[in-house]
Amino acid sequence: DKPVEEDLREALERVTGQNIVGVSVAWDYQEVEEEVAEALKADLAALVTEPEPQEPPPMNPIRRAFYNFEKTILGLEPEDTTPARTASEVEAQDSAPALAGSTKDLLCKIHTSPRAFVVFDTQQAMEEAVEKVQHTNGFPFMGGEAIMLEPLDAEPDTVQWQNFGHSSPKEKTLKLAAGFGIIGLACLFWAVVFYAPYAYYVMTFNYENGRQPGFIVGFAFSMIVVVGNAIMYEVCARISDWVGFRFKDNREACYMILYTVACMFNVALDFVTTYYTAEKVMEGLGFRNYFGKPLEDITEFTEKFETYGMQRSLAENTYAYAFPSTFLIPFLIEPFPTIIMPLWLGRLIVRSHTEVQGIAADEWLGMADMEMGRYADLLLNVILGILIFYFPGGYTWMLFLGMAGSHVWIYAFDHYRVLRSIPACVFASYDIEWWAQAMLAPIIGVIASCWTFKSNCEPDMHCLRGPPLILTCCAAWLVHVVVHLLVLVYVVPLFGKTPPEEDPAKDVTFESLSKKLPCTWFTSNPVGCLRSRLFYSHAPACSYYIAGKEATMKPNPAIGCYYEAGSPKASASA
Repeated sequence: DKPVEEDLREALERVTGQNIVGVSVAWDYQEVEEEVAEALKADLAALVTEPEPQEPPPMNPIRRAFYNFEKTILGLEPEDTTPARTASEVEAQDSAPALAGSTKDLLCKIHTSPRAFVVFDTQQAMEEAVEKVQHTNGFPFMGGEAIMLEPLDAEPDTVQWQNFGHSSPKEKTLKLAAGFGIIGLACLFWAVVFYAPYAYYVMTFNYENGRQPGFIVGFAFSMIVVVGNAIMYEVCARISDWVGFRFKDNREACYMILYTVACMFNVALDFVTTYYTAEKVMEGLGFRNYFGKPLEDITEFTEKFETYGMQRSLAENTYAYAFPSTFLIPFLIEPFPTIIMPLWLGRLIVRSHTEVQGIAADEWLGMADMEMGRYADLLLNVILGILIFYFPGGYTWMLFLGMAGSHVWIYAFDHYRVLRSIPACVFASYDIEWWAQAMLAPIIGVIASCWTFKSNCEPDMHCLRGPPLILTCCAAWLVHVVVHLLVLVYVVPLFGKTPPEEDPAKDVTFESLSKKLPCTWFTSNPVGCLRSRLFYSHAPACSYYIAGKEATMKPNPAIGCYYEAGSPKASASA
């Protein structure tokens, strides 16, 4: 209930000597996130001309029962709403307590987080202000700790405002640690419920006289891999949301790392199971190594691993796990749950339920936002492609041919999805790209381990057995990881583009930019937009940005809102 935005703005202008467009405070409102979203939705409904609700068509009792059941499970029950206000009434800030009292009471209970976004006129003004405040080690404000300024590499579209106040380093660390535990439980669930029955069948299958499991078993294995990857996808996505990153780019980078690690758990479990299954079957069938020694008499892991039977069995499993189970099938299925089914279901609901109108219809027909999970998918494919190097080369060309064809489909699908499906996407930093490159260090390091293993006892090369060979392979992997990361951190930046001597954006002002872009540090702040209308009584109030609803936004230069739908600059940007 304090004018903290104005107080902080005035304090900053005194300290920095710069003209400040405004301050967008990050509020701690995670516990009332749904209520804030409903209030913003009500504001939007007041600005949009909604179609008149229509009576449902005549129905027989059975159809009526199903119709009401659909309304219940889909949340389509009619709600008591206040009469819609016209745009002029909203701009005039109707102060009737019945309309705004509950939302205003809600806002008065929300507290600030320790962070806020300060918007300066120009980039140069921002840099000068940051330098001045950092030189003085901050400045006091309202009797609290000294406030510091730091430049930010982000865009308003990527801010996850609901996570401010709940994302301290300690909290995120604890949640990440718990997240790995949850991933372990998910992996255990997949192993027990899906993988164990398959492994039991394969282990107890009668392999006498060259018999092999049929097509159905191979197809079941492919589906088990697809289900395992899907479980990891969903679990890692939810953990990444739960951790509470303040910016979408950080969330996507976390998801990529978690998903890659989680899928490696699945791969490792499958390889271990396959190894012991093949070992049991081959010992039972009396397999021998190249020198005629029975497999059951070989005690060293490395010697047994190098036998032809084990190499062939593990190579077959690697190929089956990779193609088509991982490389192709998930991406052939992906268009259905992400594009086709949601659109088909949304059309059915909007067409058959007359109470779904306007904004509600838009929500049912909208597509999911773009995310960067594809980085993790490709990293997993690279891992499986490299693991084949441990085994004889007969499967190598087939695996890489399948990878190439599958990636053509992945590229074509993503190309269509970006251009024709997703509503919008903004990724402001290189965090995701950098972490993807960093994740390649341990993955590519497996090649060094493979080379060390395959060159063992070759002419003029090392000749080791047992634990020394395993340790040497691990050392080769570790050396590569360290060198790879050092090159990524220190060498790669040396080949970056040289910054221009003169900043091409030095004369660009916030006003000129925000006339073209509707999403700013003010219009993307949910609580800030509600406070503009209910607390500060701005006329017009700061409009909350929703992609596709830019036409409802009204300019108010006094509070840093310059975007006006239909203006020449805005039209050119669109």
